[in-house]
Amino acid sequence: MKYLAPPLLSSLLFFFLGFFILSKNKKSETNFKFFLLCITTFIWQFSWFILFSFPHEKLIQFLFKIGYTGIIFLPIVYYDFLLSFLKIKNKIILLFYLIGTTLTIFTWTTDLFIRGGYKYFWGNYPKAGILHPIYLLLLAFLAFHGAILLIKGKKNALDIKTYNQIKYILLSLLFFIPSSLDFLINYGIGYYPFGFIFILISLSIVAYAIVRHQLMDIEVIIKRTLVFAGLFAAVYAIVAGIAFIGQAFFEQILGVSRWVSLIPSVAIVVLVLKPLENFLINTTDKYLFQKKYDYRELLKAFSREVLTVLDVKQIARLTVEKVIDIIRVESAIFYAFNKDNSSFVPLSYKGNIPNPKLILDNQNPITAFILGTQEYLQKDKTFLNDPEINSLFKSLNVQLIIPMILQNQSKGLLILGPKKSGEEYTQEDIDILLSLAQAEAISLSNAELLDELSKTQAEAAQKEKMAVIGTLSAGINHEICNPLGIARGQCEAFLLNYRDGLYKDKNPQELFEKTLEIMQKTIKEVDRATAVTKRLSTFAKPSKEFKPERVKIMEELGEVFALLQHDLTMEKIDFEKEIEPNIPDILADKKQFDEIIFNLVRNAAQAIGEKGRIIFRAKNANNGFITIEIEDTGCGIPEDKMDKIFNPFFTTKAPGKGTGLGLFIVKQVVERNSGKISFRSKVGEGTTFILEFPAILEVSTGDKK
Repeated sequence: MKYLAPPLLSSLLFFFLGFFILSKNKKSETNFKFFLLCITTFIWQFSWFILFSFPHEKLIQFLFKIGYTGIIFLPIVYYDFLLSFLKIKNKIILLFYLIGTTLTIFTWTTDLFIRGGYKYFWGNYPKAGILHPIYLLLLAFLAFHGAILLIKGKKNALDIKTYNQIKYILLSLLFFIPSSLDFLINYGIGYYPFGFIFILISLSIVAYAIVRHQLMDIEVIIKRTLVFAGLFAAVYAIVAGIAFIGQAFFEQILGVSRWVSLIPSVAIVVLVLKPLENFLINTTDKYLFQKKYDYRELLKAFSREVLTVLDVKQIARLTVEKVIDIIRVESAIFYAFNKDNSSFVPLSYKGNIPNPKLILDNQNPITAFILGTQEYLQKDKTFLNDPEINSLFKSLNVQLIIPMILQNQSKGLLILGPKKSGEEYTQEDIDILLSLAQAEAISLSNAELLDELSKTQAEAAQKEKMAVIGTLSAGINHEICNPLGIARGQCEAFLLNYRDGLYKDKNPQELFEKTLEIMQKTIKEVDRATAVTKRLSTFAKPSKEFKPERVKIMEELGEVFALLQHDLTMEKIDFEKEIEPNIPDILADKKQFDEIIFNLVRNAAQAIGEKGRIIFRAKNANNGFITIEIEDTGCGIPEDKMDKIFNPFFTTKAPGKGTGLGLFIVKQVVERNSGKISFRSKVGEGTTFILEFPAILEVSTGDKK
């Protein structure tokens, strides 16, 4: 019985490993060839397990043929797997499969390939026929030629990832070859067949290449599978031991044959197999591996919380947080590209990073690689002969660098440390991160454009403000400096007359009365200046909140006209008012209403230039609205520009004379006050802007409201 466990455990391991890999990528040719490799090994080993258990002659011959079917195709499938991995298209493999099929037919129909068997101390074993040496020659050729192909592929590898994969597959082939020593037993040399050990080591090396170097892009799957298989083998060995003890018990106590006594043992194994599998899966998930992150959760988090943000620093912070929380990495750094000096600058980071504020300037090899290739970088897998880059990766504790590319321009980098689970980044991880990086590049570009637009708007708004100040300055000079000049003149005249002795003949009472007269005139002029200053302050001071209230059109027009009167007078522009008597008040924010009228009247004056007329009309439209018209005799608006005048930054003025924000702002403020704005215009005749504001209707209830 002790000779049964090795072939049983190895066959089960290959069986589960093959199906597990195939289930994860059924479309991959390499995965399928690896699956066939595992299945041929399973057929060989499981047949030998049953062969060592049942000495019945007819069953032995049948198991010889089953087992040798797997053995015949094992080196052919291995060679086919190598061709698929190395991406070599060679139709000679069809010849090898034809030879294998022919030998299999001879095995099942004649005794030319195997003829009878030997009885050794561990059990039965097939005897080689006259065609058996042909198979050995085929095996030697496939092993030798496969090694040559791997050595050539290793020399021609373009990156370290492929180089390491080929290196370990070549090593696995070197361990595969000694398993052929088992064929000596077919020729009567009776030692226990230990070839399965070399096959196990060979496939384990392939599995290691998958885990460590992304062979077949399923390293996490194989890593989980190997641990699972190890636990399964250990626990199953205990179950199998109990089953075999049960078999001996039934055979010796009840006196039944070995075949009959094995039935209860097989029943025990079948009953515990599924619960054992579920237990081991839960154990590996809970204690050995973190659950694989859900990429849908990552995509949802980025689309909802990151990609809608239009601030570069906030994008960087949220990206780092989401990547660390969802993918569960030890560290992450977000770099933005500075196109002025072709360098990557860190904006946000989290985790254990030796040098988180390192700037990747244009002399850095990582920067050069990203700008030159626009490809991602992965530790130990992207480079072959660049120790400087590998050294940088190690010093920064970096595993993966994902570039953010938009229209062949670098926007930033996402630099990730190791996963907390110790697993490596799969190709699926990289594909998802590359897709997110492309979306982030768009967000970064939008944020940059918004930032530039904000600066442009700020500059334009500043120009608009300066233009308003320029318009007001003349009025301020006239309305404030004139009264102050009069007051100063009165005071200076009094002091000069007093110094020149013109008041010698005045008695104290007369002198007092003269002084009192001058003081009264001075106070009057100062009050005039103070009123203008107060009016200007009220107009210029921004509202802290939107506050609709009763607005008297005539009063507010007077306030605005006082600010513009001097400017209009200097330009010889007549200002006429046609306001309907007893016109109802309107509901609006008073400061904002003044701003609207000021901008429209000033625009009208600028459209006229010099000599012209502005007419301000206000009338009750009898539909719950008051209509206000501001008509000028200016140059008018060309027909092809009429649909653009409310657009931001659009202006018909000469370069440097306007920002194109005035009418855009007016429209926003009018609509904020539940009003409407429209216009009519004709080139050479002038323009009329039409405003409509809700009227405050008086309700007849005995009191006016």
